[in-house]
Amino acid sequence: MLIINFFKTKELKIGKKNIVFALCIFIILYGVIVLFGEQYLGSLSYFILYLLISVGLYIFTISKSRDLNEKIEEDISNKYKQLEILASLYNYLDIKTPLPETGGWAAYPDFLKKIAETILLKKPEFIVEASSGVSSIIIGYCFKKLGQGKVISLEHDLNYVEKSKKLIQKHQLEDYVTIVHAPLKNYIINDKKWIWYNTDSIEKDVLIDMVVVDGPPNYIQDLSRYPVIPLLYEKMNDNSILILDDGVRDEEKEITKRWEEEFEDISIEYFNFESGAFIVNKSHKENGERALLAFTTANQLEYNIKGINSIMANKPDYIDVVIYDDASNDGTVDWCKDNDIPIVTKEKAKGLTHSWNLAYQKFKKDGYKYLMFSNSDIVVPKDALEAVIELNKKYIIVSPLSTRKGVGHQPQQDIRNYYNPSFDEYDFTNTDKIQEFINEHKLDPDYKKVDYINGFFFSVNRDIIQYEYSEHELFHPGNHNVGNEHELCERVTEPIAIVLNAYIFHFKGISLEVTNLDNQSYEYNIYRDLNWQQAEKIKSSAWRKLWFKIKYKLKF
Repeated sequence: MLIINFFKTKELKIGKKNIVFALCIFIILYGVIVLFGEQYLGSLSYFILYLLISVGLYIFTISKSRDLNEKIEEDISNKYKQLEILASLYNYLDIKTPLPETGGWAAYPDFLKKIAETILLKKPEFIVEASSGVSSIIIGYCFKKLGQGKVISLEHDLNYVEKSKKLIQKHQLEDYVTIVHAPLKNYIINDKKWIWYNTDSIEKDVLIDMVVVDGPPNYIQDLSRYPVIPLLYEKMNDNSILILDDGVRDEEKEITKRWEEEFEDISIEYFNFESGAFIVNKSHKENGERALLAFTTANQLEYNIKGINSIMANKPDYIDVVIYDDASNDGTVDWCKDNDIPIVTKEKAKGLTHSWNLAYQKFKKDGYKYLMFSNSDIVVPKDALEAVIELNKKYIIVSPLSTRKGVGHQPQQDIRNYYNPSFDEYDFTNTDKIQEFINEHKLDPDYKKVDYINGFFFSVNRDIIQYEYSEHELFHPGNHNVGNEHELCERVTEPIAIVLNAYIFHFKGISLEVTNLDNQSYEYNIYRDLNWQQAEKIKSSAWRKLWFKIKYKLKF
């Protein structure tokens, strides 16, 4: 009765490896019973054989049913999400006339939303679109909302040209959208023949602010969308952006890989949309004096919101912020997209160090002068980032003050070593007040030389390149989660300093300790979805830790 109730109330979860193992056991038992069963068990062997087959079929059916249910639930969830996005586009862009069908051959709503977000944020004046359709209409409505802008949609198929023109007229967007018949023609790129749209309709003296790519179709040629950047690169404005649809396909992944190899001043980010998308940025030419702030996180939405909001509110204009997310499933990615915060996502978790090295690659390739690393559990006050950068001009690695607990393994970064503010530094709401106190009581000198710093927040200047671990990595990739800033400091022979006039609050424990409770490889770490308070409770009790592992193994 207990077993029956278990199967009624609990879904049986069997992995693929276990299914294969179970089937092997069943085959062996089946063979043994067929060969020897009747000899030793008589007619009872047929009943055992029937029972064995029934149990095997039951387990197999349960497993297949579970997989099917999960697939159906995921499909329904994705469709509902796309429907929500589409409804928000109708509302935000004040669309009164029905849009043509999305998805399938046409762009999905999440891709269309990214186009709209980018246009409304960047306010481009001139867009070139490779292939026309529902995306042309969305671009037109964005320009209508802004009251300015022009897009030329290149279309090689005359039937689609006429259909798209009628759609633009139906939505009364002729002032913003021009559908152009651009037959496919031959080009020579890097001594190889390619086919792409005729670009004669693009005025020579007009620079392109944005490119949207959803064509030509992949049956035209291998890597059919590759020519867009080689052909339009010289026409693209500095700091222009290109959005490429169908990023889930291997072909698009290979295309972006080639672009990155061939063009030094572009950076590429992947967005995990329904059909995937790549965002290609043509670099700032003035990056030689700019800083990149890399905010690294994994499943810490509550803290992310506090930290990112404080950074965005208090950063100077010369600091660009990019979130490096380690496969979060807690809403962090959606929150960043909804708030127009640039975010780099991953299909699976690869650890903090992987995120740091991704940021280093962008810093190195895009020519930034400074690279700031931030954990997800921080709060940044006004004036702190400027102070960090100012000292980073003199010292290769610098890090601010924080609370005694927040600075962890570097006690010299404890604010109480240098200042005595009347505010409780363990209350994050006092962060601004403490920085104001520091501003009023600045020390001279405003730095302290040290051998190493704590990695909750630190900044490096471009001289760090001479100490990189490899051509594409600043940090040792074998250390998934902890200790890498210390290892980097050991490699560096130049002076390292604490910034005594900058304070950043650190909650302590979110980005580092939670993900390494058991010294497991990061991909299989069962604790990575916990917040730091939950992790601290588990760490403090052997019984809680054991019970947590048991529940994890039994899928409770």
